[in-house]
Amino acid sequence: MEKFLEKHELHHLHTDVLEKSITLVIAGLGLIAALAWDEALKHLFETIFGGKGTLLEEISYAIVITLIAAFISVQLGKIFSKRKQK
Repeated sequence: MEKFLEKHELHHLHTDVLEKSITLVIAGLGLIAALAWDEALKHLFETIFGGKGTLLEEISYAIVITLIAAFISVQLGKIFSKRKQK
């Protein structure tokens, strides 16, 4: 079996499948966390601005969340690129 796997360059298949599975689980957990944060931030936004929002308030909420997510993504990217260079 080992010879077959090596001959067809499949010896990394098990590791690749495991790595992709872990990535999918982490992505799923990230989605769950994002949905939880979405609900919490919606509640906070409603508390600050009162009641169910108009279309303009919902668009404002989406813009604020997008800016926060972009800022955090850029900061995390900088942190990881610095660690990668070391």
